[in-house]
Amino acid sequence: MRIGAALLAVVLFAQTAKEQAFQFYQQQRFVEAAALYERHLAAHPEDRSAALLLGLAWQQSGQLPQAEAQFNRLKASYFLARVQFLRGRFAEALGSLDDALAAGEPAPRVWQLRGRIEEERGNLNLAAAHYRRADSPEGRSGLASVLYKLGRYPEARSAALAANNAEGQQTLKKIAQAPTPATPDPVVLPRFTIQDLPFTLAHSPTAAKHLVSTMAGGLAAADFDGDGLVDLFFPNGADPRTLKKTGPQHANVLLLNRGPVGWKPIPVAGDGFSIGTAVGDFDNDGDPDLFVAGAGRNLLYRNDHGKLTLIPSAIADEPFSVAAVWFDYDRDGWLDLFVVNYLAWSPANNKFCGDQAKGLRVYCNPREFAPQANRLYRNRRDGTFEDVSVRAGISRHVGKGMSVAAADFDSDGWLDLFVTNDGLPNFLFRNRGDGTFAEVGIESGVALSESGQPVSSMGAITADFDRDGRPDLLFTALVRETFPLLRNLGAGRFQDISFPAKLGPLTLTRSGWGAVFGDFNNDGWPDLLTANSHVTDNIAAVSNEVYEETSTVFVQSRGVFLQALPVTPKGAWRGAVIADFDNDGRLDAVLTRLGAPAVLLHNVTSPAGRSQSLPRPRLLPTACGYASSCAAPLHLGLGQDVPQ
Repeated sequence: MRIGAALLAVVLFAQTAKEQAFQFYQQQRFVEAAALYERHLAAHPEDRSAALLLGLAWQQSGQLPQAEAQFNRLKASYFLARVQFLRGRFAEALGSLDDALAAGEPAPRVWQLRGRIEEERGNLNLAAAHYRRADSPEGRSGLASVLYKLGRYPEARSAALAANNAEGQQTLKKIAQAPTPATPDPVVLPRFTIQDLPFTLAHSPTAAKHLVSTMAGGLAAADFDGDGLVDLFFPNGADPRTLKKTGPQHANVLLLNRGPVGWKPIPVAGDGFSIGTAVGDFDNDGDPDLFVAGAGRNLLYRNDHGKLTLIPSAIADEPFSVAAVWFDYDRDGWLDLFVVNYLAWSPANNKFCGDQAKGLRVYCNPREFAPQANRLYRNRRDGTFEDVSVRAGISRHVGKGMSVAAADFDSDGWLDLFVTNDGLPNFLFRNRGDGTFAEVGIESGVALSESGQPVSSMGAITADFDRDGRPDLLFTALVRETFPLLRNLGAGRFQDISFPAKLGPLTLTRSGWGAVFGDFNNDGWPDLLTANSHVTDNIAAVSNEVYEETSTVFVQSRGVFLQALPVTPKGAWRGAVIADFDNDGRLDAVLTRLGAPAVLLHNVTSPAGRSQSLPRPRLLPTACGYASSCAAPLHLGLGQDVPQ
């Protein structure tokens, strides 16, 4: 071994820096390759091929600003377009491709990259046209991918076969696995009026871009005072520099539903930057109690007919809790608590992210901070809780949790947990029934996107959207990631059917937070409501993306999403809950937005079909969407043809 190492050292010493760099580049050791190319170019600045490879090494190692500057200097328009595309600056990338074509760049790869850009932007028909013009194996596999997303399976199959490459084979596999949804029935489109509510979310943004400020916005819907009308609870922000509530604008608020009289706001005691809610009757007295997750402070309230009393030190504080769910994991008849933790951010380590030279600061990407473990608390039945995270196997899995959904996903009689992670693989904690959990996200098919990559997973919701008797999953994500819809195949296995169900194209250009399934037109098929907005308020300064968006209802029938209906003005929307707030047989919704009043979407759909309201089982989990709880009575749409 020593002789071999010595010989290798002699060989490397005999090579030039450029030769060593190319060897490292071929081995995908891009950081080392870049360092050697820099050394070579210091002595040979006229070597254009080495300069191009330096730019590519920077690109491959994720140093995109350096790569872009290098290709700009070299007037390498095609390579410049690729980096601009990767940075989300699509208009600039298209302009660079015009320059590349004029400079004699081979047309097939120019059109193939144009196709990729339009596919990422969600312009699928235009992308298909560009891929056709490419007339290359890469163009044909790109065409196959787009036609699959459009549901044009026979054409997609032909294009994939013609491509005869690995990407085409992947599309063929997706086509073979795609379910064929039934022909949808004609639908009545839901209609809403919109009303501001007497609560404004004080997220308190600063020029320092404290990460917590953009994460606010969960809420809860439950009949807290037992009068038969569903009330609302809003956790509120704080000064992000101290995580302290500094005035009445930061108070958490209970909004009591007084029917025709309106809403009665009641400030609720509690400190910290509050974010998420979890509703559940943890003391079995018949009143819905409340847990509030936050940065630096977690709060537990016991409810007595609408009076919320803070229980000190019942649940440990965490650096950055976001969401939670009450669920009876050990089937002893008492609700236990699972707390979702985000990452290791605090005001003390609030980093500068952005472009210092331009004085442009943005909210940091979650990769800048360490992941955290979640917590599981067992209910001791006496108003106290035991942290069983280690014993249950929860604490050994660290992530960047955003939301949680609880259901018996594998039909074994024990409640499991799905946890979204921001930029990391999602978790599925399978309940073994002996007090422990196995993390099975990868093998179950919920951890990664259809392309095999983690995405910016945000709000999570479970519902039997296709009425086959099994709980399915959906989670929101950022623009170009879609809102993945995962169909439960049985035995704890899931399949991403976002594009076969026609939801993929409708969500490709949106960024989402809150999400909830509800039958807004009472046709018997649950529709999807999402609260939409980007994370970064000045995202337009660094990419072609937008910050404020409209929130959306995606109308579903027989497993197919037919239309996306904007239901709010543009805003920084975050949490969403549903309930029949006026008891008229139609589901309404409430959404939060940063720095502006929450809104009630009053359902005025006509004709809306018949419905039935059922009492909510006491032990049924209430977590819904982003950091929120939907604890209202269960609403069942019965369709138009049910006799009186």
